[in-house]
Amino acid sequence: MKPVCRLLLVSAFALILARPLAISGQWNRKPYTEWSEKEAMKLLNDSPWGQTHTFTDMSKSFSTGPGSNPTARTTPSADASVRNVHIRVRFLSARPVREAFARMIELNQKGKIPEQFAAQLATFVARGFNDYVVVAVDCDSAESKEELQQVRALLNNRTTADLKNNTYLQSGIQKVFLEDYQSPQSDGLGARLAFPRLVEGRPWLTSENVDIHFHSEMSATYKLDTRHKVRDMIYQGKLEY
Repeated sequence: MKPVCRLLLVSAFALILARPLAISGQWNRKPYTEWSEKEAMKLLNDSPWGQTHTFTDMSKSFSTGPGSNPTARTTPSADASVRNVHIRVRFLSARPVREAFARMIELNQKGKIPEQFAAQLATFVARGFNDYVVVAVDCDSAESKEELQQVRALLNNRTTADLKNNTYLQSGIQKVFLEDYQSPQSDGLGARLAFPRLVEGRPWLTSENVDIHFHSEMSATYKLDTRHKVRDMIYQGKLEY
């Protein structure tokens, strides 16, 4: 698989991808060039194509004696001693996800994007994924720098061999396993996990399927599991995944 193009501004994501969400997606109602920041972020982090796993570190709140579980997935808490790390799971091969990334760059740059770079962004948005489904996995945290560093180190150190037997996409009885893992690059998109789009020469997922399930055991602690309704992944009349 060809590497996903390394053209995005790292600084465009470092400060903005962890912002809270408070708006319903309106993505099919107007061009992505008119999306607000909240709409673009909603698509990336809480939409048919992007979901968030929140892992909560409560080790500073409780003693860590025998039998304790200092790092566990829970719901967010207002307790200042509870520190959340968010792992973002996004279908990078879905055009609306790439549009949302491009829109965030445009908004961050306040419209002052050089013509050549704007052309590169347009190419990134329009590129096809005929042979692979690509899931991007990234992380952020406004509270827990220590655990965030651990997750980033995990993403940087994983390999295809580590993940190929416990990372897959599934719809109904059809399951396809990971073919290639790329650790995060310098473009701010996160790690890339590539799966075959075709089985016996045909797409294994169509609009007739009910859902698509992504599962990956990054480690004993960080197990990712998301489900996406296929009917909600129709974008501009086409199934995007």
